[in-house]
Amino acid sequence: MRRPAAFALLAIAAGLFACLWHPSPQWVETSYANGFYPQWERAIYQLTSRLPWSLGDIAVLAGAALLIACLWRRRWLQALAVLGLYAFWFEASWAWNYNRAPIETRVVYRAENENDNALRALRLQAIAEMNRLAPLAHAHAGDSLDYDEIYRDWLPVVRAGGDAWTPLAYPPKPTLADPFMNATGTTGYINPLTLNSHLASDLLWFERPFTLAHEWSHVAAYAREDEANYLAVVTTTRSSSPVEAYSGWFELFLYLPPLQRYPKSMFSPLVWSDFAAIRKRNAERINLNLATFSWHTYNQYLKSNHVATGVENYNEVTRLYLGIPLDPRGVPVPRS
Repeated sequence: MRRPAAFALLAIAAGLFACLWHPSPQWVETSYANGFYPQWERAIYQLTSRLPWSLGDIAVLAGAALLIACLWRRRWLQALAVLGLYAFWFEASWAWNYNRAPIETRVVYRAENENDNALRALRLQAIAEMNRLAPLAHAHAGDSLDYDEIYRDWLPVVRAGGDAWTPLAYPPKPTLADPFMNATGTTGYINPLTLNSHLASDLLWFERPFTLAHEWSHVAAYAREDEANYLAVVTTTRSSSPVEAYSGWFELFLYLPPLQRYPKSMFSPLVWSDFAAIRKRNAERINLNLATFSWHTYNQYLKSNHVATGVENYNEVTRLYLGIPLDPRGVPVPRS
């Protein structure tokens, strides 16, 4: 067998292995999420953090160009090899984290705290905090985002959640996917190939701290959306920064089961204006057909990666926030 054909078959086999193998949660926790993955995260950080643009964009474009070239020339084996290589890269560089055991297995978790009374109390607390923080946060609406402060607030939270290492993080990179994000209402994402974090350019100032902490949590080996949301909520609401704290309480409120009607007196005029700003942005930017297709596709993707509830998994942050007690520092209590 010629060497190029042998390499192609090896790439195909690696891709099939990566996609079909479902590692045990124990292996993922000890050998991957707290083993190989931190080494990879640190190594790729040294490269991507120095670049002003997204290395992930280049990786995706290069793969697409290779695949199109192979198909154009009818080199079917090479085309399958490109798919196999990228499948293995995707799974081994991040996606095996979907097989990680839920965060409830690593921190104290009390399911009995999830009840209607606790939910009502949390809603009232979120509303009170939003009203209290709104004037303080709006006074800093034009300030640049303090990435170092968010990182200081975020790091103890992800470590308490089960990371026995120090995840590294840097400001989000601009991405060629930004027009698609704006048109579909995608607030942010990470590129699993290179672990770049990206935020949509049309995010409002009070949405950015929470969204960045969410994407950083994915980089820190928390693949599930409810866990990334939970870590972002805890990160931001424990912060002394009014902008960061307002971002966290605002986003948590949006994930709570809604009431049929909210009296005008329930929120301050500043909070109502922020709700209106979100509605205005969405009405102007989101393409409903494209958004429906995108979220349907992502729903199927999550379900194929062991997230049974699909995109509904985002809303399960409420369950985690009610069920996981926080210590005096405002971080989850690790399970002994």
